[in-house]
Amino acid sequence: MGRMFRIVLLVALAGPPVPSADAGQSPAAGIKVCGLLPAAQVKQLIGGDAMFDRFPPEEEAMGNFGSSCNYAGAMVQVMSFTQASIDAARKRGRLEPVTGVGDEAYFYDNRGQYAEGQTSATVRPGAVALANALVAKLR
Repeated sequence: MGRMFRIVLLVALAGPPVPSADAGQSPAAGIKVCGLLPAAQVKQLIGGDAMFDRFPPEEEAMGNFGSSCNYAGAMVQVMSFTQASIDAARKRGRLEPVTGVGDEAYFYDNRGQYAEGQTSATVRPGAVALANALVAKLR
């Protein structure tokens, strides 16, 4: 059976915002996550198994805040976060700083809620590699 986990890595990027069609939308709202990287590259970065190839990626809008791409094995979200939401997560003690990804990055440890024995320690390397590849596309 394949493994399923949610990658949550908050990455801050400095620079001009991505243009959006509507002034009420966040800069991330116009980004289509599934189009940023080929599925084969995502599979390689996260260590996807045969289950990964059985289902095509599915793009899902996240209101005016961004979008997600659901792969068999991972969900990748690109969305805007306010500093207040990052500060609130930091206060709960579930954000782990990650160096070398964007201008500022945090790994959100969802306390062992990974399927089939996955832990934050086993998921983190793939999540960070994927984040680095996505950041390169977003700059």
